Amino acid sequence: MGNEQHNLCGRRISVTCVEDAEELFSRQVLSDPDSLEIRDERLPYWACLWPAAIVLSQLLVSKRCLNSDEKVLELGCGLGLVSAVASLKGASVTATDYQLDALKFTRMNCLQIAGVDPNIMVLDWRDPPNPFKFSIILGADLVYEARFYDPLIKCFDNYLDNKGHILFSEPNREMSQVFFDRLAYAGWQYTTILKDQDATVYRVERAR
Repeated sequence: MGNEQHNLCGRRISVTCVEDAEELFSRQVLSDPDSLEIRDERLPYWACLWPAAIVLSQLLVSKRCLNSDEKVLELGCGLGLVSAVASLKGASVTATDYQLDALKFTRMNCLQIAGVDPNIMVLDWRDPPNPFKFSIILGADLVYEARFYDPLIKCFDNYLDNKGHILFSEPNREMSQVFFDRLAYAGWQYTTILKDQDATVYRVERAR
């Protein structure tokens, strides 16, 4: 395992990570090209700490976005930095990802950074379990594949409380506009709350 150091608004945070994510990608692809993981494109994107997650974490550290004990869901938690920072701010976090290894790293980082053992759950957006409601959903760098746009919007609807909102960090990809157009068509509204060179954070909520 490796370690990354990040300065989040003056706070030094250490993140446990995969020592060589590129080697992990290559090993998985070459080991069995016909495996379910490859055919379903379960590539280990979780193994990288993406800039959109860092930008969202900086926002959570610097602004009063979360209340103590607030029920928070993270979709696609990856290495768990966002969940760890939300836990550090006192939220009651449920961290979810499609891959079990990601949840193992998320648990380590939540314990290391926040001293909290989070709720964790494997979640396939295409086949979500019975809905349970949260006041805030967090997500960073989730719309890199068009096939997941509709399942992700369905998860928003399933898991967000009627008066809740989503903090959604997207790394300024042109293709993401298709997702936001689809989001608006499905009855959601979004506003920009932070624009950074690496990512933009949006507040998403049901249209009133």
